[in-house]
Amino acid sequence: MRGRGEWSPAVRATVAVAATCLLVVLAAWATRLGPDQVFTGPGPRPGTATATESCTPLPVRTLPDGTTEVDYPDDYALGSNYCDPPSGASLDEARDLVEDNPPPLWVRLLVWLGLSTLLVGAVALVLWLLLQVVRAVRSRSRREERQEVGFTVLDEPARVVEQVVRDAAEQDALLRDGDARNAIVATWHRFEVHGERAGVPRRASETSSEYALRILDLAEADSGPVSRLAELYREARFSDHAITEQHRSEALAALAAVRRSLGVRS
Repeated sequence: MRGRGEWSPAVRATVAVAATCLLVVLAAWATRLGPDQVFTGPGPRPGTATATESCTPLPVRTLPDGTTEVDYPDDYALGSNYCDPPSGASLDEARDLVEDNPPPLWVRLLVWLGLSTLLVGAVALVLWLLLQVVRAVRSRSRREERQEVGFTVLDEPARVVEQVVRDAAEQDALLRDGDARNAIVATWHRFEVHGERAGVPRRASETSSEYALRILDLAEADSGPVSRLAELYREARFSDHAITEQHRSEALAALAAVRRSLGVRS
C-alpha cells in the first residue's frame, strides 16, 4: 500500500478536490436548511416543579423493558401527603417549544455569515486546485515542446547548408541571366527559399533582408562575403544609379566565397 507521500500530484489533487466538494455539499445543505433547522435539537427537557412543602415521594418501579412506572399506593386517592407524579411532556412538545422560541436575530446572522464564508472558501479552494492542475498540465506540455524544439534546432544549420549547396546551379543561373540589378536581387532572395525548405520559418518581426542574413548566420557562412553580397543587394534594390556587369561579377565572387565557407564545414 502506498503512503500519502508517494501519491502522484494528480492523485493528491483529485483527493483534495473530492474532499473539498464534499465540504461544499455539506455547506450547501446546511445553508439550504437554515440555521434554525441545523441547530434545532430536541430542546431542554421540562423540569419538574419543586414542591415548597415536604411530601412523601411516590414509589417508582422499573419494568422489564427498561421503562419506569409509578406505583400508586392504596391510600393515594384518600388525599395522603404524597408528591405529585412527574409530568410526562413528550419529545414533540419539547421540539415545539424550541421552534416557538427561535434564537435571536444576531445569532442567526452570525450562523448565516459562518455558513456563507465556509461555502465561499470551499468554492475558492476548488477553483484554486483546478488552477494548479491546469498550470501543471501546461507546464508539462511546455517542457515537452521545449525538448522537441531543442532537438529540432540542433540540425537546422546542417539542413540550411544542404539546401544552399543543393540549389547552387539554380542560384548561379539567376545571377548570370537577365538584367544585373534584377539578377542580384533575385539571388539574395533565393536564400529565403533555402531557409523555408530547411524548415526555418521567417519571423513576423523580420524583414526579407534580416531573414536572409539569419539563414546565412545559422549556416555559419563566412561573414566577409556575406556582408559584401548584402551590400550589393541593397545597392541593387534601393539605389537609382546603374548596376553594371562589374556588380554582377562581384556578386558572383561573393556567392562563390559563401559556398566555399559552407562546403568546408559540410
